[in-house]
Amino acid sequence: MDSQEEAEFLRKAQGGSAEARDQLYSQYFAQSKTVQGLLTREVPIPEDREDILHDAYLSLIRSKGEFRGDAKLQTFVYRVVQIAILQKLRSDRSRRRDKMVRLTFEVDGEERERSLPVEDFGFETVNATLAAEKLLKILPEPLRTAFRLRVTDELSYDEIARRTQTPINTVATRIFKARGILARVFGGPVLPPEPVRIDSKLRAQRNEQGKATNE
Repeated sequence: MDSQEEAEFLRKAQGGSAEARDQLYSQYFAQSKTVQGLLTREVPIPEDREDILHDAYLSLIRSKGEFRGDAKLQTFVYRVVQIAILQKLRSDRSRRRDKMVRLTFEVDGEERERSLPVEDFGFETVNATLAAEKLLKILPEPLRTAFRLRVTDELSYDEIARRTQTPINTVATRIFKARGILARVFGGPVLPPEPVRIDSKLRAQRNEQGKATNE
């Protein structure tokens, strides 16, 4: 496809075409060497890479980002994934700052104090099974099943799709909605996928990247 055809293709995917959405996800996200390479370099945990990939895909579908076909769609998708990675890193840093425990200890008769992450002490694993069951009861079906398979059974999105005989795009949407419900219940911010905006400087860079992208 040329650039204008790619722009029309993306509009169809954003408009609800199941065929276009499947092709968009498989060709430009899951099977893209540049996207997978970016995720591998920047995100060390495979489960996080998969979550980011699906969040980026849903962001592009829902945001109606300004893609006019003046560069390759793959370059545009690459930027969307970059944004999703940055959002994940900011979120992780924020959670880590919020989850600190203050310890006091004595060294040579002098009392000292140190703050360490809660994760270092494994507090979050206490009664994990009971807590997970209570969380799951909050969610309606079919969101509950998708979220349970992802979080409790630690299945990949592909495995969940096969287990539930559901398109992988639907699986991603259900897990995204489940996370949103839990965020509202616990008073956290419920952030929709961030609209994708590309400034003029990035647009020029994107044109250069598009020439070098071989998909």
